[in-house]
Amino acid sequence: MTYPRRLIFFAPLTMLAACSVVATPYSPSVENIQTLKNASPVHARIGDFQSQDGGSNRYPVPVRANVMRSPVGKSFADYLSNAVTQELTLAGTLSPSASVELDGILLENSVDVGIGTGVGTMSARFVVKRNDAVRYDQVKTVRGEWDSSFAAAIAVPRATQQYPLIVQKLLGALYSDPAFISAIR
Repeated sequence: MTYPRRLIFFAPLTMLAACSVVATPYSPSVENIQTLKNASPVHARIGDFQSQDGGSNRYPVPVRANVMRSPVGKSFADYLSNAVTQELTLAGTLSPSASVELDGILLENSVDVGIGTGVGTMSARFVVKRNDAVRYDQVKTVRGEWDSSFAAAIAVPRATQQYPLIVQKLLGALYSDPAFISAIR
């Protein structure tokens, strides 16, 4: 095969190679912020957020032939920590000197960009400590679905746009837990 023919043959194949996309930056949920405000008086600080590697929590997250990276930090645990920080700040409950600390471990973080329906699943273990004594230790899991497409040019951007909504849903599940609210008071 001559060089020009090889180029014509291999050029489209290189376009199919994995590309990296970035998840949409987190936008705080008004409902989540209001839930935190209603729990007042609450003051907490953000502790350590980590990712449990492996299984359905890989970084970067595979999204068809692409991989999705976090727009903050070096993992989606950093993304989750940033989301919690934003919402606590807007609710007026973030206090770096508070005796209550919120830690998290991202256990599952998967995005399946199906042909008709996209699905995202997120699971995290949240731990609340007051003066190093554990007051809350629970796993929250959520699943989000959205319309997807056969065309990757539509499906992949839609998945990156839906990702923050899954995080909002996870934090909403955490904030609406009476045991969590009791632990951070």
